[in-house]
Parts: sequence; C-alpha cells; structure tokens
Amino acid sequence: MSSVADVHSLTQQLLNLLDQSSEKDERDPLIEQIDVKLNEREAIMKQLAPPFSVKEQELLQELNRWNKQIIQKMTAIKTFIQADMQRLKKTKDGANKYVNPYQSVQTDGMFYDKRK
Repeated sequence: MSSVADVHSLTQQLLNLLDQSSEKDERDPLIEQIDVKLNEREAIMKQLAPPFSVKEQELLQELNRWNKQIIQKMTAIKTFIQADMQRLKKTKDGANKYVNPYQSVQTDGMFYDKRK
C-alpha cells in the first residue's frame, strides 16, 4: 500500500474518532486515541514524496477536505475543554471563598499610630 493510501486510511480513522460523542468521562481515552492517530499520521506524512498518480492526487484532495473538518472538530473539542476548565476554576474559587470568606478582603487605608 502506498504512503498516500496509508495517510488516507489514518485520516479516515481520525475523522471517525472525532465523530464519536465525547462525554466528559470518555474524553481522556478519546483524546489519547486521537493523539496516537495524529502521531502515526505525521510519521507517514513525512514519507510522502511526489510524483503522485492520478488516484493519489484524488486521495490527497479528499484528505484536504477532511483536514478542514478535522480542524473544526478539534477546535470544538478544545472549546469544550476550555469551558470545563473555566467552570472548574470558578467552582474552586467559590469553594475557597466559602471556606475562608475574608481571604480576599483588601486592607487599604489602615492607620498605624506611632505615638506611645
């Protein structure tokens, strides 16, 4: 099998992984699988060298379309992860304020009397 066909196959597998629903609990294993596929694909893409046959050029054009979809889906996953991180930070801050409510009080304007 040519390296273009290998990249095509890995890209299709990657796209299928990205199409799976990513629940919070299932997100970490899914991201690990995506990372593995991306690394495999990168290694094979380094071996690509022209000239390409007509069939390989068609596969490369399809890869180009798929890459745009992959970028959109990975951006969406990144946005969900960032939102979860912000939500977690808010929760932590709220819990800390509940435990120690006077921690963040500013002490501006304190007066120290130097007289004895």
